[in-house]
Amino acid sequence: MLKDIAYSLVFGKPVVMWLGLATGIAIAATVIVVLLNYHTKVRIPIVWHHRLAAVAIGLALIHIALAISLYI
Repeated sequence: MLKDIAYSLVFGKPVVMWLGLATGIAIAATVIVVLLNYHTKVRIPIVWHHRLAAVAIGLALIHIALAISLYI
């Protein structure tokens, strides 16, 4: 069942690829929040760092589950 979801095509690419891309973007956004707070005058509340990290971890877990299901 997970294999079918992982191989489902969205814009011609499998869902597992899009989840990997979304995970990478979420991780980058998490890092950017910290960098902006320490190196510029832009101040983003630290709670956003925690929220983005939680989203990144959630996406990564789903991505890992779908990727592993392709080989089981």
